[in-house]
Amino acid sequence: MKNNLPDLEDTNYKIIQVNALLSYVGNDLAELSDAVENNDHTDVFVKASYMDDRTFFACMTALDLIEEIKKDVEACIIPIDEVSGRASN
Repeated sequence: MKNNLPDLEDTNYKIIQVNALLSYVGNDLAELSDAVENNDHTDVFVKASYMDDRTFFACMTALDLIEEIKKDVEACIIPIDEVSGRASN
């Protein structure tokens, strides 16, 4: 990091990874989402049971990357506020 700011190329790469991971498990998530929207508890259980370890770990990895992206964005917001004079005193 330069000047305590995140490397935006690294952040962009994380975004690409999240996109790829969610595409990889998209069908599983869409089927589960449909069951949840229909409030069909039995179908939610069935769809969730069909999701295998790869889906679970892909989702967990995506969530971890999203948390890192959030931190990168928050690290950029503070300097922007300071430059614009909106920083809290």
